[in-house]
Amino acid sequence: MFSYKPLTSELAQAVQVPVNGPLVEVHLNDTSDLPRGVENRSTPPAHCVLNEHYRLSAERIRNLTVYEDDLWIVTAPKCGTTWTQEMMWLLDNDLNYEKASAINLIDRSIFLEFCTLVPSYEQDTITLVERMARPRHIKSHLPMALLPRQLWTIKPRIVYCARNPKDMVTSFFHHYRHMHGYVGTRETFLEAILQDVVMFQPQIPHTLDFWSIRNEQNVLFIHFEEMKRNMAEVLERACKFLGKSYTQAQLKRLEEHLSFDVMKKNDSANNSILLKLMKSISTTEAKDSFQFMRKGQVGSHRDELSGEYIQRLNAYIEKHLKGSSFKFIE
Repeated sequence: MFSYKPLTSELAQAVQVPVNGPLVEVHLNDTSDLPRGVENRSTPPAHCVLNEHYRLSAERIRNLTVYEDDLWIVTAPKCGTTWTQEMMWLLDNDLNYEKASAINLIDRSIFLEFCTLVPSYEQDTITLVERMARPRHIKSHLPMALLPRQLWTIKPRIVYCARNPKDMVTSFFHHYRHMHGYVGTRETFLEAILQDVVMFQPQIPHTLDFWSIRNEQNVLFIHFEEMKRNMAEVLERACKFLGKSYTQAQLKRLEEHLSFDVMKKNDSANNSILLKLMKSISTTEAKDSFQFMRKGQVGSHRDELSGEYIQRLNAYIEKHLKGSSFKFIE
C-alpha cells in the first residue's frame, strides 16, 4: 500500500531528533481512489516525511472508519491548526465555553497520528479516535494520500487551513527546537526545508491537494492570514459551512475568545499541556520561556530570515506552485 524511502543524506540526518527517530519519505502506491479535484492536477499527490515508526500504523490510519458527522481539521504544521480547532469546536458545539474550558482541546479534537510520531508516548491516539463519542473532531497533519481512504467516499466535514510558507518555516523552526528537541543550527534546518527532508514536509503540495477540492460541499478552505486580518468574515463562512446561526454579539465574543492574546493564555486551548508532555519525553532540555503559541503574526519571517534565504524560499515556492491557480497570502 505504501512505499518508504529512508532519508540518509547528511542534511537529513542532521535534522533528525531522538524523540521521533529516523525519518523516511512515505508514498502511497495506488492513488486511484483519491479525489483529483477541480484542476485535475497532473502532479502526483503529496508524499510526506515522517518517522520510521509511522510505517507500523500507516495502514491502520488509511483503513480507519470514517463517519459522516466527523469534522476533520487538516493542516500542515504551524499553519493555524490549534486556532482552527478551537474555532470549529466552539461553533459546532453551540459556543459551550464552559465545556471547552473543562475539557482540554487535545481531548476535544484528538491528534490522530501523534502516537506514531512520538513512539515513547504511552497512549494510542488512533484507538482514542476510534473510541471518541460522535460527532468526532479529529486533527491531522497528514497529506491527502495518507489520510483514511473513507474520507473521499463518506465525505465528512473537512476544514483545511493554509499559511504562507515563509511564516510557517519561521514558526516551525522554533517549534522543532523546543517541542522536538532539535539542537542543530537554524541554517541547517532552513536548508533542510528547501530540500524537503524535515518532518511533515513538503508543505506546498500538501496545500495544493486540498486546494484542488476546495469547492466540494464538505470542504472549507481557509487561510491563517484571513483569520488574522478578518476573523469576522471567516466566522461567517464557518457558520455557513456548519449550518449554524449565531447573533452578532455571540460572534463578537467568539472573535475575542479567539484573539491571539486570549488564546495564548487559555491553558485549555493553547497546547501548553502538549508542550509539557514533549518536554517530559525529550532527551534535550527546552527553554522554559517557550510557548506553543509564540507570536501568531503575519510577516514575522522578515525579522528572522535573511534576505538571501527569503529569495531562495520565494524561488522554492514558485517552483512548487507552477501550473496552479493557488497563491499564498502575504
